[in-house]
Amino acid sequence: MKSILLGLGMLCACLMGYTQENPLPKLDVGLFLTDHKQIDTSAHAIVIYEHGRTDLEYSESDRGMRVVHSTYVRIKILDKEGANAANVTIPLYKYGPDMEYVREIQGKTINFDNGKLITDELKKEAIFTEKASQYNQLVKFTLPNIKDNSIIEYSYRLYSPAIRTYRTWYFQSEFPKIHSEYVSIIPATFDYNINLKGFLSLTDRKSEVLYKHFLLNGVRQDCSKFTYTMKDIPAFKEEDYMLAPINYISSINYELRTYLDPNGPHTNFAKKWSDIDQDLMQDKEFGGQIKNKSAFKDILPEIIGNKESALDKAKAIYYYIQKNIVWNHIIGKFSEVGIKKALETKKGNIGDINFSLIAALNAAEIEAFPVIISTRQNGMPNYLYPSMSDFNAVICLAKIDGKDYLLDASKKFLPFGELSIESINDRGRVIYSKNQSDWIDLKNVVPAKKSINILGQLDSTGKITGTIRVLYSGLDALFKRREIDEYNSFEEYEEGIMEKISSMRVLGVKIENLENLDKDFIETLSFEMDLRDNYKEANFLLNPTFYERTTKNPFKLEERTYHVDLGAPQLESFNISISLPKGFVNSSKPKDTSMALPEGTAKYIFKSLVNEDLLMVQQSIALNKAIYNQEEYFHLKEFFARIIQQQMTDFQFKKI
Repeated sequence: MKSILLGLGMLCACLMGYTQENPLPKLDVGLFLTDHKQIDTSAHAIVIYEHGRTDLEYSESDRGMRVVHSTYVRIKILDKEGANAANVTIPLYKYGPDMEYVREIQGKTINFDNGKLITDELKKEAIFTEKASQYNQLVKFTLPNIKDNSIIEYSYRLYSPAIRTYRTWYFQSEFPKIHSEYVSIIPATFDYNINLKGFLSLTDRKSEVLYKHFLLNGVRQDCSKFTYTMKDIPAFKEEDYMLAPINYISSINYELRTYLDPNGPHTNFAKKWSDIDQDLMQDKEFGGQIKNKSAFKDILPEIIGNKESALDKAKAIYYYIQKNIVWNHIIGKFSEVGIKKALETKKGNIGDINFSLIAALNAAEIEAFPVIISTRQNGMPNYLYPSMSDFNAVICLAKIDGKDYLLDASKKFLPFGELSIESINDRGRVIYSKNQSDWIDLKNVVPAKKSINILGQLDSTGKITGTIRVLYSGLDALFKRREIDEYNSFEEYEEGIMEKISSMRVLGVKIENLENLDKDFIETLSFEMDLRDNYKEANFLLNPTFYERTTKNPFKLEERTYHVDLGAPQLESFNISISLPKGFVNSSKPKDTSMALPEGTAKYIFKSLVNEDLLMVQQSIALNKAIYNQEEYFHLKEFFARIIQQQMTDFQFKKI
């Protein structure tokens, strides 16, 4: 790839050095006097104007083609909480031996004091570079003298060897924007796939021809200039139960499809899946690892023991790999150290671990294949244009007795046949061979389930003592096991629980099946709590849902432009039984309730019974699918609002 582009670069050059005047409009003093909070009362800063531009040019110093990304930004700081907009971070990435770099960083802060504009320039010593990894650097700077209603401006030029995939331009961000525009200049010999993402529409889109703008092999060549504009852009607001924001933020991205050589054959850079399949299976760090069944020749009999069924053998292999190769917290779709070394050192990246799993399963004559995925925070892959850069991890597909099992042995506490929330990201690609691959849905067949059983006794002093037994399965069990594992000891975890739960005094904690992943995780709390002012000699109030009550609605937006993704269906049930002191009668209680969303996609049931000296409550919340679309959002929001209201209602008792 590099040699092709280097040769190409020697043939072409810009007609003139790249220059551009500052595209920001002249600063209007009226911007300081305008109340921009009216645009969004929750905003702490607002982008007044931003301009991005991408050009291709040949660099003598770099001896090859490069991309020049120019950025100009003007932001108004509305209050102290918006001051973080003055902290700018520019990520730089390494492509082969070449690292991106930034030049011509300029910035200033303008304040309007006593009828005068006062400007503070960004100083060079305020700009520094931080090494994030061997492949990534961060250029950082902070604009000076930030106050309420300050206006900041900054610009920079980023030089990159990555001509195949441009930097994504984000029209939307955490701050509302008045004007955002992106310009690209494309020579006629370059053909790019252009991908517009997000739910917002462009305000304007223009194209024009720049005649004789590029010099190719001694001949001046035309370029296409594309301008994309979006105005009055709302801030992107994150909420619970969503995939990575980059999946939904309105943006534009370019990916090189073809170089059209006027004097020779065209070079096609956009690969087909058949090309990617072949490349992966021929790569020694991918297909080469899967073929390494001999690594398990000596240890496989010990791993599977006397297991007879294919499923039991697969489980034994899965749990062996999970326990004997610890993830080094490096995500990767390729092997880092290889199966053999990973087994010896007992550690490796995601590729090392799951390739070991696939090879071991194949050695046991169980069909297993690699599945390349994009993790949840990496964004969803592009289904229209195959690109290996969209994928950053690999898991396993095992076919056993006519059933498919998605497996990931790199995640501690993850049961056989389940996926972690990090891996549940729409679809992955199964690489069956160098000639065949296909999409597969990434989903958990096991719902996230929590069953809460409360057994208590209320005495005549207003004190409740009892036990709470909770059974966790699916993602809920994984989250709970991970929570415990973060503590240095169980005793520290127990202390943490006692401090975290303020509604009652936790006297002790017991857990079951922390390591036995094929069973529900069980936690039992012994507790006591006082009704305090709610208990009087003549009457008392009691809310039996005092543990794990839903107190906040996870859905707060007026409108959500992206779907709700839970990762798996969710089920929560309560069985509550509380003995009451003698001499009281129930005078008021919440009405039994049953409600459901259309087509039964979510259900809530609340039932209660007061039988002499015993209060019994049963309630359940069932979210029966993992994904709810935008049209269902309002109903889901109202669904939780009603649950909160129901669980807030007290039972009232009075003395006989």
